[in-house]
Amino acid sequence: MLSACASQPAREPLTRQLPAEPGFARPVAVPDPRAGESAILVAQRERQGRKRANAVIDQFRRWYRGVRQSYGAKE
Repeated sequence: MLSACASQPAREPLTRQLPAEPGFARPVAVPDPRAGESAILVAQRERQGRKRANAVIDQFRRWYRGVRQSYGAKE
């Protein structure tokens, strides 16, 4: 019953090495509000921080799609 399995040569497991994390994949630092600082300035800084963070996320998504596609490629 298992004779067909025995006739197949043993295969090495497929291994892959993911590339190092891209340089843009790092946290976005936004300074904490200072005592007496204008709420408008704090809000502007926070908004800019969110924009930078979203740019990092978008870049990472594009990078990940490329990695994912390369895994689907036959060698």
